[in-house]
Amino acid sequence: MLFRFSLLALLSLTLYGCSSVVTKDAEPTPPVAVPEQPAPVIVEKPLPPPPPPPRVAILLSSDIAAYRSVAEELLARLEGRAELYSLGGKPGNNKRITEAIRESGREQVVAIGMRAAVTARALADRQVLFCQVFNYREHQLIGPNSKGVSLLPDPGKSFAAWKALAPNLSDVGVVSGPGLEAMLARAAEAAIREGIRLHPVTAANDKEFQYAYKQMAGEVQGYWLLPDNRVLSRRVLREVMNFSVRHDKQVLVFSDELLGLGGLLSATSDPRDIAGRVLDRLAQAAHKETIPGADVVPLDEVTVTINAVMARRMNLRIPEQYGVYAGEPAN
Repeated sequence: MLFRFSLLALLSLTLYGCSSVVTKDAEPTPPVAVPEQPAPVIVEKPLPPPPPPPRVAILLSSDIAAYRSVAEELLARLEGRAELYSLGGKPGNNKRITEAIRESGREQVVAIGMRAAVTARALADRQVLFCQVFNYREHQLIGPNSKGVSLLPDPGKSFAAWKALAPNLSDVGVVSGPGLEAMLARAAEAAIREGIRLHPVTAANDKEFQYAYKQMAGEVQGYWLLPDNRVLSRRVLREVMNFSVRHDKQVLVFSDELLGLGGLLSATSDPRDIAGRVLDRLAQAAHKETIPGADVVPLDEVTVTINAVMARRMNLRIPEQYGVYAGEPAN
């Protein structure tokens, strides 16, 4: 009996001892300080300098004022990186001049006028931008490295000036050689916006031009003359201008000189506008394999001159904003 008690007492003591033992949590390990790493030093390699802008050769067909004014504007704005070459209106100069341009190493050529543009085709290894050229497709001037700037000023602004001078103008005839359908379609859209309907006719030669011009006299109030020497000879030009004066037809001409033959108003391009478009295209094409963009880009501006004598003869009042273009105050 005593043995049982002792055993129970011992067991109770043991259990009590076990239940009273307090287990301490292990102390957290202090964080190990990681030394700060210095930020990596990034050494930026300097970018290589951009290549210098290409040097430019300006090739003139001749030294007439219309070409020279564009050339002078380009020379001033290209700031010393252009050189002027002139064919002088003499075909014998072509080969000598193209060889001089090639030897100069100039990468871009601006050809001003038809003869210069045709001559520049020999420089197939250069970028060629032409201007003051009308029949560029007939002479196959368009290619990956040969594109241009329009000869004609913005027809929309030309028609707007004409409509301001002659508010009752509604029908206008235009006779031209073949291949101008796209240009005439754009001009017709511009005319419609001014309330003018364009009547285009295609002629094969100057005789057809003269015939078509006279045939449409009964349905048009005026004519828009284009500088298309394929179908408009000097003789026929004088004849149709005389016809227009006799029949009181308004004529929008492409040269101030034609105002003396009875043109009502002229619409000509601005040399600064032409030069600006050429410079834009030179910059876009710099260091590229081909010239980007349209075959020929349009001009933005137009210079209008009004024949005040013809305006009075046709009982047209010159609007105040156009008085300066007639060289006299508005009526």
